Formats: sequence, structure tokens, C-alpha cells
Amino acid sequence: MEKIRLEEDVVKELVTKFLLEKPNGNWHEDRTKTADLHGHGVDLKFCGGKRNSEFFLIECKGKSYAKSARSINRQNSWVYALGQIIKRMDTKRIISSGKSKGDVNRAYKYGLALCDESARVALYSIPKEIANVLNLHIFSVNEYGEVIQFTPSKFGEKYDESAFYLKPLNSYSD
Repeated sequence: MEKIRLEEDVVKELVTKFLLEKPNGNWHEDRTKTADLHGHGVDLKFCGGKRNSEFFLIECKGKSYAKSARSINRQNSWVYALGQIIKRMDTKRIISSGKSKGDVNRAYKYGLALCDESARVALYSIPKEIANVLNLHIFSVNEYGEVIQFTPSKFGEKYDESAFYLKPLNSYSD
């Protein structure tokens, strides 16, 4: 398996493919919107889901290959992406009436699509309770083009490197 460069457009493409092909995902390709690299709004917007009336809004960040990439990939990119997705949250997070009063509104899901190095730090840094209220997911993309989805219940924990790959690490060749 050959490594790929995780530019932002590549991350968008891989996450789009992952969600559209996900078994029982029910995300509609014809109702999926992708923003241009310098466009306004969220990077990926999906419509569908279990009730066919859910939305998944995802902010994507590519991997930095600059000399200072270690700090960029570990801190700056995921924090910046989180700020962008929070600014775009325009729905009430808690249901205010009816039999579900007080529950988190699950019709809107939010996601950060990040390189595996950034995802690892973000998962540890964002508390599970916050991820649950925000209905925040992380899509970790590795340099072999694999996407691993982490749901809100997986936040607030440290993961070793193997959690971000589909196969044992020694099965990949450089």
C-alpha cells in the first residue's frame, strides 16, 4: 500500500467516500455538498441518516508538511477546525419542548476530518461530555487513505497509534 499526501481536498474526498459507502449510513450523494478550498461555509454537508432528515456538517483539515508541521498537526489545525465548526452551529443543541425536552438535538451531527496525528490529540483533548452535547465526531484519515470514525463516546481518551489504522502497523510497507 502506497502512502498519499493528505492535502485538504484529499481528506474531503476520502471522508465523502467513507460516509457514502458506509453500511446503513443512508447519506445521499445527490444531497451532499462540498465547499471549494477557499469557499465559505462548512467543507462537507451531508443529508440523510437514520431518519432521512439528519445533517452531518464536517470541517476538514489537511496535514501540514512544513518544517514546523509537528506543532501544526498536533495543536493548531484541529483547534482551528473546532472553532470553525462551532461558529457554524446554528441549531439549538438541547430540545426545549415535547417528550424529548432536555435531550441533545441529534438531527445535526458535526465532524472534524483530520490527519491521524491531529485526530489523536483532539480525541484526548476534547472531553467526552462536550463531544456528546455537540454531537461531535472525528474522522481520522491516515496516509494510506483509510478513514476511522470516532463517535462522541470515544472522546476524552488516549489512543495508541494502532487505533488509527485498519490493519496492524507492521503490515504496511513504506
